[in-house]
Amino acid sequence: MEDRKIHLTCVEISNLWATYINDNVVKCILTHFLQRVDDPEVIPLLELTIEIADSHLKDISELYQKEGIVTPVGFPVEKHVNLSAPRLFSDIFYMEYMQYMSKFGLTSHSSAIATSSREDIRALFEKYHNQAAVLNRKIIMMMKKKGIYIRPPYMTYPKKVDFVDKQYFLTGLFGKKRPLLGSEVNHLYLTSIHNELGKSTLTGFAQVTQDPDLKAYFFSGVQLSDKILRGSQHVMMESNVPSSMSWDTIVSDSTDAPYSDQLMLFVVGILSQLGIAAYGMALSMSMRRDVGVLYSGFLARSLAYSEDGAQMIIERGWLEQPPMFEDRDKLMKVEK
Repeated sequence: MEDRKIHLTCVEISNLWATYINDNVVKCILTHFLQRVDDPEVIPLLELTIEIADSHLKDISELYQKEGIVTPVGFPVEKHVNLSAPRLFSDIFYMEYMQYMSKFGLTSHSSAIATSSREDIRALFEKYHNQAAVLNRKIIMMMKKKGIYIRPPYMTYPKKVDFVDKQYFLTGLFGKKRPLLGSEVNHLYLTSIHNELGKSTLTGFAQVTQDPDLKAYFFSGVQLSDKILRGSQHVMMESNVPSSMSWDTIVSDSTDAPYSDQLMLFVVGILSQLGIAAYGMALSMSMRRDVGVLYSGFLARSLAYSEDGAQMIIERGWLEQPPMFEDRDKLMKVEK
């Protein structure tokens, strides 16, 4: 009870806000998936994911009320989802999308646990992390059952301990290149898989939006994803490592938007931010210089693309402001 009297920290407030918004988005996207899914075995996964998102929204709304914090507007389903629109993506895409979102939940909730101070907030995110782990396992098991789960490349088991004794371990821009490390292949593999998903998403969104500026923006995202795919797969092929593949990246021929332009632009923003975070992590873990340079390029292009999207969403008055510290100069009426 004593802990309940302690104010939330800026980190806790920000994590709760981001979770609320992201679960709003997940509920919107999956509500249309559920309306158009054909495979009866995928239905329970969609229902479970929506149920989890709903429970998060309820938990956080109640916490906001107790703390006297305004609840975000978010993305109400009735405003942002067109349930009568035909399917835009396949059932396999639905599972790939849920798998990606569950992995994001595992990462974000574990980070929230590590940075939360109040015991009730830590317990809340521990519950969310456990839910994401169960959901991720169920989705992967279903994908394996259907033969559509794409594993990372296999490698030979290490048979002895060895130490690096040559400088070429770090080289790669010129001269001899050493084989890729398992950790480097892991990031290249994830980069390929995530950009396959992003490319399909952007293709679908570009196809259905009626806003010419958004159409051009989404199409430029398709081109960017394709460049990143080619770059990461080229490095793996140079080291004779099998590149990733996608079982189903086909987008339907529908031109009726299942989602509002605001929601689609926000989803693309989320995917861009996740890509930027992944490239930054990959850059820090890549010891071969040419691989590091590759990720530096991915990072620069993705940052520019993300900024263009942020400007578009702000110009349209669609960006709900995240929790922010007070502008003391404004409160004191100090002119700069």
